[in-house]
Amino acid sequence: MSQRDTLVHLFAGGCGGTVGAILTCPLEVVKTRLQSSSVTLYISEVHLNTMAGASVNRVVSPGPLHCLKVILEKEGPRSLFRGLGPNLVGVAPSRAIYFAAYSNCKEKLNGLFDPDSTQVHMISAAMAGHLMLPIRRSLPVEIWTNLNLVLPQSQRPTPFGL
Repeated sequence: MSQRDTLVHLFAGGCGGTVGAILTCPLEVVKTRLQSSSVTLYISEVHLNTMAGASVNRVVSPGPLHCLKVILEKEGPRSLFRGLGPNLVGVAPSRAIYFAAYSNCKEKLNGLFDPDSTQVHMISAAMAGHLMLPIRRSLPVEIWTNLNLVLPQSQRPTPFGL
């Protein structure tokens, strides 16, 4: 594989990872909010009656659509992309490296196994994934992203302590 092909694969992987992160960011925000929700997100139906007094009929756990509605009403559409920046810092380079490593492994293994066979694809994916473990785990992006999603603006950590 030529150096130009490797650069093309790096670029394509980085672009693909970036687009994927942007498209799934609202889902990640809703998921994180639901996972970290407290009792304040629960909906309760309260009926006030002068004869029987106040009563609570039921408490319903909020679903993803309700959570999305609350986020949009209280924080606006921009809040659905909260935490995108730190996520892109980790996703774009890791996807770029993964894609290039996968392509390189696949090219080398095509000479050892049947070209483009299941074994070639599986072993290439495993090797590229194994290469990514130390790189992805060394970035504290997941923790930082989740803190930015949950904490109010005044309590959020700043990058690199700035």
